[in-house]
Amino acid sequence: MRRSIEILLFDGVNLLDVSGPVQAFEAAQVHGRKPYELRFVTLDGAAVRASCGLLLGADAMLEAGSARGDLLIPGGSVEPLLTHNHLLDIIRDRKANPNDHRLISICSGALILAAAGVLDDREATTHWTRSKDIQAYDQVRWDLDKIFCISGNVFTSAGVTTGIDLALHIIRQDCGAKIALDCARELVIQLRRSGRQSQFAVHLPSQFSDSKDLSKLIEQVVSQPENNWTIDALSRVGNMNERTLSRRFKREMSCTPSQFVERVRVDHARGLLLEGLALKLVAARSGFGDLQRMRRAFKRRFGLDIRQYLENFGQ
Repeated sequence: MRRSIEILLFDGVNLLDVSGPVQAFEAAQVHGRKPYELRFVTLDGAAVRASCGLLLGADAMLEAGSARGDLLIPGGSVEPLLTHNHLLDIIRDRKANPNDHRLISICSGALILAAAGVLDDREATTHWTRSKDIQAYDQVRWDLDKIFCISGNVFTSAGVTTGIDLALHIIRQDCGAKIALDCARELVIQLRRSGRQSQFAVHLPSQFSDSKDLSKLIEQVVSQPENNWTIDALSRVGNMNERTLSRRFKREMSCTPSQFVERVRVDHARGLLLEGLALKLVAARSGFGDLQRMRRAFKRRFGLDIRQYLENFGQ
C-alpha cells in the first residue's frame, strides 16, 4: 500500500528542505515498487519561487481534510504563513483527525506547526538560528540540540541536510532497515544519524580553519578519543607550543584544548551508550578512563547524570 505525502511549497521556501527528504522518499523501493506517492501543493495551486530563485510548479492546491495523507512543511521564509489562518486551520484539522497520517516539518517549518498549536506540550526542534523566534511559542518543549524529534504523529527536524536524516528514519519505520539502508547508499550518505545527535558538530569549525596543524590535530582527537590527550600530547601532535595551542583553540573553537577533548569524548560516549554497551566499557573506549570522570563530564555538558541522560534520550 502506497503512502501519500503532500509537500507544501511557498514563495521563499528553502530548496534543500524540499529536495533532500523528497529525494530520499523517491529513492525508496519495496519489491520494485515505490512506497510513497509524492504530491506538491501550494496554497492556491499556482507556481512559487524558492529562496534560491528557482520556479517550482505545483500538482494541486492544499486542501482541508485528513484523507490527503501526510503533510510535509519545509522551512524558508515562513513568516507570512505564521498568520495565514486558512493554512493553520488545515493543519489543525489534520492534527485533530490523524488517521495514522503524519505532520512533518523541516527546519523553520516547525514554526508553522507551532503557530497552529499542534506542537503544544510536545518536544520539537528547528534550525538553531531560530532560537529567538521559538520564544513566541513557549508551550512547545523546544530542544535545538537535536537534529529531529518525534512526538506521536508529529515529526520535526533541524532542517537542510537533517531533513534527509528524518526522511530515512521515517522510511525505516515504514519499510524496514534494509530499504532505508538502500536509500542511504543511493544518496551516498555515509552515516545514519539518530535524532539524538546534536545540531552543533563540535569539530566542524576546524574543517574551515586556515591552520593545517590544528585541523590535523582535531581530526586525530575525533578519530582517537581514547588516547591520553594531555596538553603536552596535544602540543606535540599539533606541532605548536602550549601557549600557541591554547590561543588557536580559543580563536578557532571558542574553547580550551581540554574542553574540546572532553566534548569529543562526550559525543563519542553518547553514541556508544545508544549501542547498549556497559558503562565502564563506554568510559574506557571514549577516553575517560573511569566512570566517575565520565559522569562528571555528562553533568557539565547536559546538567544530567548518565542515568538521567539515558532515561531522556536512550532507545
